[in-house]
Amino acid sequence: MPSSMLHLSVAKKVNPVASIDFYVGNLAPDTNREREKKDKVHFYDVPDRENALRKFALTVNNEYLKGMLLHLFVDGKWWEKHLSGFAEKEGESWYEKYDEENRKMVSYAFHNTEWAYNLYEQMENWDYHGFVETEFITKVNVTERISSYRKWVIANKLESSAVFPPALLEKFADDTANDFNKWFSN
Repeated sequence: MPSSMLHLSVAKKVNPVASIDFYVGNLAPDTNREREKKDKVHFYDVPDRENALRKFALTVNNEYLKGMLLHLFVDGKWWEKHLSGFAEKEGESWYEKYDEENRKMVSYAFHNTEWAYNLYEQMENWDYHGFVETEFITKVNVTERISSYRKWVIANKLESSAVFPPALLEKFADDTANDFNKWFSN
């Protein structure tokens, strides 16, 4: 739901010197574009998503999986704090409007964050030693999606979103990183 850059911004705040495995894992849940598989990866198909996240947290035994867990945690917080209200306000066409704002968020953040270019390059050249393939996320999904993310953000330099301005995103990243660290340590 949030832009790849927002996911990475939270990840950088959770662990600024994490391995590339962690950052790639942080983007992995969005690499499969098939709706049904994406819903399964994100635990949108279970009656108690919070419990499913807690069970998943108990299985996390490497940085790649911790990145995936963080991604899922961030999605829930983004929906709760910002996206559900936006969707309600915008009505039926909310997703198209959100997608436009999301493109602005990722582009602006990429071009105005000192670590972004280098991190995307490192993720695109990742050696996949920490990769964990699932029935829903394959190495091909991850490599193609990260490459396409990187090409798109390099080619598109957009203004910031007026709906989700940089200051709001920064506060969300700070708050959510703190929430995740507390939640994960319990």
